[in-house]
Amino acid sequence: MVLIRKIVSNDTNPVKELVNDIMQNEFSAESKVYLFHDLDDPVRYYNGKKDIFLVAEKDGEIIGTVAIKEDSTDTALLRRVFVRKNFRGKGYGEKLVKEAVTFCFTHKYNTITFRGTNRMQQALNLCLKRGLPRMILLWQAI
Repeated sequence: MVLIRKIVSNDTNPVKELVNDIMQNEFSAESKVYLFHDLDDPVRYYNGKKDIFLVAEKDGEIIGTVAIKEDSTDTALLRRVFVRKNFRGKGYGEKLVKEAVTFCFTHKYNTITFRGTNRMQQALNLCLKRGLPRMILLWQAI
């Protein structure tokens, strides 16, 4: 069973390791474009009333992440959609995105923006698969 929960301070290092591992091994060229300052203290960075950072935990291990950051009053940034490679295709990423979208509905966002590169198609497909019935998913290629 996987637990989707809000990040806590003790998760900072495992989350940084997970994201860095995926970026270096799967998106090494793109990693130069992305800023990672939010991962130095995600609990603090995603502490706004309309922000959240969620982790997926299985058997005590952080296996996935997703974050929502307020971009404007009615627009959320969908960020940090990562699932450890050996846990993909099992619905964990979908659960993370579902929780993030539910958070957006609750906090009255009208638009969710996901920024990524063309090589991040798997993450985009996951977002589209979830369906965003009342929201617009904007794909912004970097």
